[in-house]
Amino acid sequence: MKGYFVAGTDTGVGKTEIARALCAAFARKGYAPLALKPVETGCAPDCPADALALREACGTRQPLDEICPYRFRLPAAPLVAAEAEGAEIDLLRIEALVARATSPIVVEAAGGLLVPLAREPLNLDQTDPADRAPARAVLTNLDLAERLGLPVVLVGRAGLGTLNHCALSADALERRGLQIAAIVLNRVASEDDPSVASNARWVAELTGATVLGPGPWIADAAARPAELSALVAPLLP
Repeated sequence: MKGYFVAGTDTGVGKTEIARALCAAFARKGYAPLALKPVETGCAPDCPADALALREACGTRQPLDEICPYRFRLPAAPLVAAEAEGAEIDLLRIEALVARATSPIVVEAAGGLLVPLAREPLNLDQTDPADRAPARAVLTNLDLAERLGLPVVLVGRAGLGTLNHCALSADALERRGLQIAAIVLNRVASEDDPSVASNARWVAELTGATVLGPGPWIADAAARPAELSALVAPLLP
């Protein structure tokens, strides 16, 4: 199999935890997985914590520029952070990294599906006047997911608020014709609110998707990939 695109219903829902778990699960089964965090923001350029955690879970020595080609200091949406540094994100570069992968690749998006990611010139029938720059469309994580064509693992929080976020995100994916491999409900707090007990059933009913979880709360961050790999094991062949 080619791999998965790990997206989130929101920021802070545990995309990296679930992506790490997928990497660890693939590695445990001998697949020699690859990781790709196309853009990481709010990090030191030489030390993107999420991308390095993905590489560790894979157990590989991928070059940093292949795991995380775009790294920015500003903790903001990828396009916002890139423009703050006068940089541009090229989706073709990201597509090329996925296209040449020879083993399963786990791609983790930065932020939710409609977070702005890059700009691209619009295809217009008439050219813009010479005295102004050509119009440029804003591309999102959803556009990247569509271009990569990988099955999507959608990560949502296990607790209150997840029904709306999961339903909206699933609808956006389905409108683009993208396959939802599963929706994973991830515990992001040590104590459950009352909705956790029934959220999986309601998410499945609202979206028609396979729902995994809620996963366990694991206080030790270092132990999470191995512990959560059982949660995502049904996604492996």
